[in-house]
Amino acid sequence: MELMEWSKTFETGNPIVDGQHKNLFRMVSDLHNSFKEKHSNKVLLDTIEKLSAYVVSHFKTEEDLMLSTFYPNYLDHKREHESLKVQAAKLIKLHNMGIVDVTATVSKFLSDWLQHHIKEIDFKMIDWIKNNSGTN
Repeated sequence: MELMEWSKTFETGNPIVDGQHKNLFRMVSDLHNSFKEKHSNKVLLDTIEKLSAYVVSHFKTEEDLMLSTFYPNYLDHKREHESLKVQAAKLIKLHNMGIVDVTATVSKFLSDWLQHHIKEIDFKMIDWIKNNSGTN
């Protein structure tokens, strides 16, 4: 069983955001599977780098959408994004120092964060946009 499985309960109704969320679910699961299968550090680092780049791109998509629709909670939502970046960087730094085993910690952290973020933060954003700008 995958660490994270996409289901309709995560659909915001915005096809671009939902497509990116599906990709994030797949990428976090791929990272978790790489850890479980004890892939080389090179494979793990490549997977983490691809995930990090995709997360940055996804956050930009959401932030551009919020700015273009004058979303009133833009700064709070952006702070959530920045918080993830900081927390993930700390975990990776601790792993590189040999202090924490990133394998289960990072994948579980990302899984929990992503699921919470979609249901608690992104749903509010997309609902506001739907109700205030006529955009899906």
